[in-house]
Amino acid sequence: MFIKQYRIDLPADYDMQIIRRRVAGKGASFDTFAGLGLKCFLIREKGKFGARSNQYAPVYLWPDVESMWGFLAGPAFGAIKDAFGVPPVETWPGFAFARSNRLSDPALIASVTREDETLSPHTDLVDLRRRETEQASDLIHRTEGPIARAVGLDPHDWRLVRFDYWEQPQSELPVHADSYEVLHVSAPAVEDLR
Repeated sequence: MFIKQYRIDLPADYDMQIIRRRVAGKGASFDTFAGLGLKCFLIREKGKFGARSNQYAPVYLWPDVESMWGFLAGPAFGAIKDAFGVPPVETWPGFAFARSNRLSDPALIASVTREDETLSPHTDLVDLRRRETEQASDLIHRTEGPIARAVGLDPHDWRLVRFDYWEQPQSELPVHADSYEVLHVSAPAVEDLR
């Protein structure tokens, strides 16, 4: 599995209804996108839930790297470049993943949190992966927990990134992580995520 996100910072006075309309008009085109495990169309709005800027920041889960590269080289990402310029794209190989049965209905996802953690270069990655997998599994089986967690590893900067997928709205989420509102969810190959 591969995790991908690009975050497009928008001006403080940007009308976020433009993004909402864009997603309402184009989001469904990803509902049948070949090879896409899960895409959440995410936004943050300045002044809400700790956001310091307006941001459009979709996050993707890809079962395999070929599908991800196909997207980046294709017309769908070309439309992003045409509208916003070429954003930096962060990608991470999957390090840990856990999901509840509720992810079978991805439309339940109302918000997503992102948490980054810097690691020591001397971290025992085998032990860390075991712990992250156990923690992810434990977390999603809590009554109030998210319905999925995807953890990626950036071995260049020795950093973990954790994305939690929640049924709860942003107002009910933990405050320690960046939270995003979900405008649309596409999940044509969600069952292929491991």
